[in-house]
Amino acid sequence: MSEVNAIYKVKQYILNLIEQNKLHNGETLPSDLTIARQLNVKTDDVNEAIKSLITEQVIKDNFEEGTSVKTLPPFFYPLNELVSIGQMIKNAGYESGTEYLNFDEQPATSLDASLLNVKDGDAITLIERLRTANGNPVVYCMDKIAKKNLTCTGYQMSNGSILSAIKTQSGHNICYADTEIEAVNYEPRISEVLNASLHEGLILLKITHYNECNEPVLYSLNYMKNSLVQFKLSRKI
Repeated sequence: MSEVNAIYKVKQYILNLIEQNKLHNGETLPSDLTIARQLNVKTDDVNEAIKSLITEQVIKDNFEEGTSVKTLPPFFYPLNELVSIGQMIKNAGYESGTEYLNFDEQPATSLDASLLNVKDGDAITLIERLRTANGNPVVYCMDKIAKKNLTCTGYQMSNGSILSAIKTQSGHNICYADTEIEAVNYEPRISEVLNASLHEGLILLKITHYNECNEPVLYSLNYMKNSLVQFKLSRKI
């Protein structure tokens, strides 16, 4: 048997174990020697097959504990749709909750002004929330809106949806959004809020929401543990 065919045989063997639920998420794979004897291949071929599946993010290397089936994130967020965090949580079968961390009205910095198309020093509304699933932290959200479009009181009197509250106060609909994705290392305050350890990476979504007049209305920073959320973006040619 050629080396290529042997590696394919090992990869397919492991994939079959996963697809047939003989290996579950987080479960450790049999040793290289066990697989080699089972398939009558070299341990070097097993090692190469495992390296390939690690690259493809099917399994992961836990160093001291060996290789195991990669646990899929429980939440799915489509980047090409305007889906709320609450809806993302509900779609995964969890109860969505909110812990309010801060309500404030403050002068816009030069950065705020450029993002929200307001003047330096204009009043903006700042809302900080922790979105939870079955009571467990999932996403830290910081939202900034020009005060003329939404006040703290206006939001507190709403049903909890910032987009609905903006429409009620300003009369404008949020029609689309631009999203930037950034990988973030340990960030003391945010990581603590999300119960993330020193070794857990975060994903940051920077989202600018626009109304029907193409005006930026809402700027959001959404932090989440990268182990909790998977993303999908459909692109057309």
